[in-house]
Amino acid sequence: MKFRNIFIAGLSAVALASCSDYLEVDAPSSNDPDYVFSDKTEMNNALNGIYASMMSGDTYGDKMFSTYVLNTDVDFKTNSSRFLSGSNWSRYDSDPDGGAINSTWKQQYTTIELANLFVEGAEASKLYNPENEEDYKDMRQMVGEAKVMRAIVYHDLTWMFGDPAFSFNSSRTAPDKIYPLTDRAEILDKLIDDLKEVADDMKSTSELGTVERISKEMAWAMIARIAQTAAGYTLRPDGESYGKMERMNENYLDYYAIARDYAQKVIDSQKHRLGKPFYQVFFDECRNVATPGDDVIWEIPFAKTANGKVGYSHGIRLDSYQSEAPHVYGEAKSDVRLNGVYRYLFNENDVRRDYINQLTKYDAPAGDAMFDNNYTVSNGKWSKLWVPGGLGSQTTDKTGINFPIMRYTDVLLMYAEAVNEIEQGVSGPNGAKAVEALAQVRRRAFPNNAELVEPYIAARSSEEAFRKAVLDERKFEFAGENMRWRDLVRHNLLSENVYWTFYRYLSLAESSETTSTNLSSVSAYDFDGYDEAYDKVPFTIRNIRSVDNTMKDEAGNDVPIYPENVFPNQNVKVCRILNPYKTMSSAEANALGLSNVREDIIEWSKEGVIRNEIRFSLRGYIYMTPDEGDENGPGGVVVINDNGRYSLDSRDLSTFPTSKNLPVIRYILPIPRAVISRAQGRYENKYGYK
Repeated sequence: MKFRNIFIAGLSAVALASCSDYLEVDAPSSNDPDYVFSDKTEMNNALNGIYASMMSGDTYGDKMFSTYVLNTDVDFKTNSSRFLSGSNWSRYDSDPDGGAINSTWKQQYTTIELANLFVEGAEASKLYNPENEEDYKDMRQMVGEAKVMRAIVYHDLTWMFGDPAFSFNSSRTAPDKIYPLTDRAEILDKLIDDLKEVADDMKSTSELGTVERISKEMAWAMIARIAQTAAGYTLRPDGESYGKMERMNENYLDYYAIARDYAQKVIDSQKHRLGKPFYQVFFDECRNVATPGDDVIWEIPFAKTANGKVGYSHGIRLDSYQSEAPHVYGEAKSDVRLNGVYRYLFNENDVRRDYINQLTKYDAPAGDAMFDNNYTVSNGKWSKLWVPGGLGSQTTDKTGINFPIMRYTDVLLMYAEAVNEIEQGVSGPNGAKAVEALAQVRRRAFPNNAELVEPYIAARSSEEAFRKAVLDERKFEFAGENMRWRDLVRHNLLSENVYWTFYRYLSLAESSETTSTNLSSVSAYDFDGYDEAYDKVPFTIRNIRSVDNTMKDEAGNDVPIYPENVFPNQNVKVCRILNPYKTMSSAEANALGLSNVREDIIEWSKEGVIRNEIRFSLRGYIYMTPDEGDENGPGGVVVINDNGRYSLDSRDLSTFPTSKNLPVIRYILPIPRAVISRAQGRYENKYGYK
């Protein structure tokens, strides 16, 4: 059963919402709760309203995968401004007056209110009676879905705001309409217990017949994800400073045990597997093909032409002219992008690399295929180009392409990580299972290179090496899924990663014209001591354009412009990049016998001046001062933010600075000032926010 009508069927839930000046939940009370919760059809409509609330552009319909994705070595949004603005979240630049956080806070608590109302009403219903087995089973399933959605929202709020407002009571029943700010560890404990209570009674993916509804496996996987967060590091308040990184819980291994056990439940259920090729998982989402039992455990079910920006914000850029594109696919902004150096970190045999990292765009009005590679590249996981028949030449967003909130890949990697942390490596009783979990992910990534699966893992059997292998696998799997910065925080690696991300960009920009003194250290850091790894990075890209589906190879044979697993839609013009990963001379290009080869220059610097996108895209933490200098230093020097005070970064990269000797990075957002005002002075910001 397709679940595309939830944005229409959610009226009962909206009708249930009660008024609250604090929560600002609209409340046209047209249906009495006693009536709604006496009828399963009405209850289903109310449940659909919670799903519909999650589709808002202020949260999971857009901002949760665009606005609040922080810059790392994977996801990256450039910024050329030398000035702090308070609303460039991706570069760690924020203040309480940013408009986006206020609308997001409001929408997240609207979803929570609807979920709280639903759980209260359902559990008080006459239908919620174990003696009536059929009704009770259906009711438990619906309550479970509401609780999982509530847990997803609260879990994300702890990531964004640290210790947010919390209550399982709706504003109808809460003794205090201003929910108290609650320690994130306590919130996560309550979420885990809440889901444990209902998860086993929910229906499996196979019973539901769709991944657009929340299943038992999704509930189990969400318990594992929350426990994994509780096991990790977090930024805690520390006086007037930006805070300090510490474990969220001293008994963190107990939480890793929960993550292990509930990930194991999903694995043992055998309801999911990695059956499709990697590209097919996302390609099918663009084609509206939801396959129960494969990688996706639950995906947000957007509706075509109604909501969702997946494939508009992602994917290859499609320009329009006078509100119309020169093809049936419409416009795509491609503003949710990837780090420009990310693709060089992949093994060249990894099938994920050339599908995720797309280097083509389409101009307007001609619709010609163009080279698209600069400080960032587009994320090709989802694209309007993959929609059969296109959405229409005048379309923009509201693609209706689903977004995966949980994948089986994540469950496998959570299990592998948890076992490694608990058993201090993979030589213990569950080590073989952890190795197999990681191996399943790598087999799909390297279908033609068995030597890069089991032998690769066997060479990384120590606790530290296996941990890095799992984190690396997550790095290459979850681009565009708002995972990377969270994984780094959990292991207290975020400040280190952002620091090296900056120097990676800066060193390559410097080396595009001269010799960078730092590039060998960056290469050694990235590739375990091999300091020539970036020597072949091309700053002059040669490409061909073609309206055909084939080109000639070196032997004169016709070959596809893009293999199917790299560029799924073969019915579009393409721009074939001849040397995206290595330098190529003009003579080498000419030897291919191609007459339509052209050159494109990647200008990360020009005439010795580093581009502002390199200097300032991590401005909230580290940046290079403008050539004329500024209040933080003379011209052309690197300065780093240490608790709100910028100072010259005089560290020697050859000593490989880490989070142990770098300033803390303030990733937690401030509570919006408007929320503080509505809370009547009972909330305050910490972490150095004013």
